[in-house]
Amino acid sequence: MKKLLFLFLLVFCCACEEDKSVDPTLMPEATTSGQNTLGCLIDGWLYVSGRYGRPEVYVHDDEEDGNHYVTVVAKVGVFNVLEFTLVNPRQGASCSYIKAALDSDKLKDGEAYITRMNGSIISGTFSGEDLKEGRFDLRYDGDSEGSGEVIY
Repeated sequence: MKKLLFLFLLVFCCACEEDKSVDPTLMPEATTSGQNTLGCLIDGWLYVSGRYGRPEVYVHDDEEDGNHYVTVVAKVGVFNVLEFTLVNPRQGASCSYIKAALDSDKLKDGEAYITRMNGSIISGTFSGEDLKEGRFDLRYDGDSEGSGEVIY
């Protein structure tokens, strides 16, 4: 039984793909070319995506409230996932981010500034009481709006 458990743990650890070219100790540059990067400070700790998979972007419209939502989900550690939702993002404008969470810990809402949004790239900065100095530069498929499907 112990051998089986050891074998399972070994396979589980080897199955995780890690991109060692991403340095988790450095904040990614503030770019607008769709490099699929995200980084921020939470309680003074740096969280950076890319090492454990690229961030995912979900786009949907809510017919009931008439809002457009862009949800970003980024694996920022072996077991850590950062998620937040942008409300009505537009290029060159500020918007709110809501439903922010690091794993199961809810974070307070804040504000984002969208530097680029053109149907395939969304880039910007974000900050709030819990999240500080955040930046993202993500590829997505603007034609899939309303689908609720994951898009890169």
